[in-house]
Amino acid sequence: MKILFIIGNGFDINLGMKTRYLDFLENYKSIDTESELLNKLKNTISTKLKDWSDLELALGQYTEHLNSLDEVDEVVNDIGEKLSNYLLIEEKKIDYDKVNGKKLYDYLMYPENTLPKADINNINDFKEKWNNHHWYINIITLNYTRVLENLLQDDIENITLKIRENKAQITLQGIEHLHGYAKNRIIMGVNDKSQIINPSFHDNQDILETLIKSECNKAQKHTIDDLCLQQINEANLICIFGSSIGETDNMWWEIIGERLKKDCQAIIFTKCEDIDPRISYVKARKERALKRLFLTRTKLSEEDKKSIEDKIYVGVNTKMFEGIIDS
Repeated sequence: MKILFIIGNGFDINLGMKTRYLDFLENYKSIDTESELLNKLKNTISTKLKDWSDLELALGQYTEHLNSLDEVDEVVNDIGEKLSNYLLIEEKKIDYDKVNGKKLYDYLMYPENTLPKADINNINDFKEKWNNHHWYINIITLNYTRVLENLLQDDIENITLKIRENKAQITLQGIEHLHGYAKNRIIMGVNDKSQIINPSFHDNQDILETLIKSECNKAQKHTIDDLCLQQINEANLICIFGSSIGETDNMWWEIIGERLKKDCQAIIFTKCEDIDPRISYVKARKERALKRLFLTRTKLSEEDKKSIEDKIYVGVNTKMFEGIIDS
């Protein structure tokens, strides 16, 4: 069995890091610059935006104010540099000596245990067919931080998490940084040409490789995007944690949607405002809303969406990944 985690910024936030879009924006706007272009950008970027995908979409929209590759480079490079410096400072605030490795391993092996009882039962029934097989876990992170590596003490390849009673092993095979690291090949941008509002840029390959994530990955020739594609296409259980399911990563939601038509299920974890226990039925509404959002990000037909709907589980305000740093 192959379990795949797609990890977004919510993972770092869950550890207490101030890595929300608005946290960075406040810092970014406070940094003085003599560049008229950058000052205009800072005045244009809205504080009403919520997620990192919103900022990436805003960059695509801001291209209406840009006239050349040099101006695109100035904007993207400045945000990338300042974001890198900001994240490296935030990473250092975590006390990695207090990592509860057992809890972290348990979350990776049995993510369904944080869901409601009925969902746990359904996923356990699904996993039963691989009961006598080895299980392999992989992680694709959309983050630039090395928090996961630090939590695992940098020993991130082929870690044996558990040997079960039937001698079958559960192994963490590795972590892939789809969008790069704070110190190396940081990728920030949009999903495709339609999200670049300046049409004069649509045939400029230099700009496309700067602003479109898939084009940037392809140009860098590291093949990590190919490996991530392979891992999705081989996964039996895909767990999405800490992601807003944003439009700027549409290609990956489309690929996951196609995979769910086969021998695969998915768990999407989400955080929202606290739900009064007296009206807990509201949680079911949140589950349906997020499931609908995910399905709209795919290119599946309405018939296919209905056929995979029951293969998607949504964990609302679960305890997933909580307590992996001892207080």
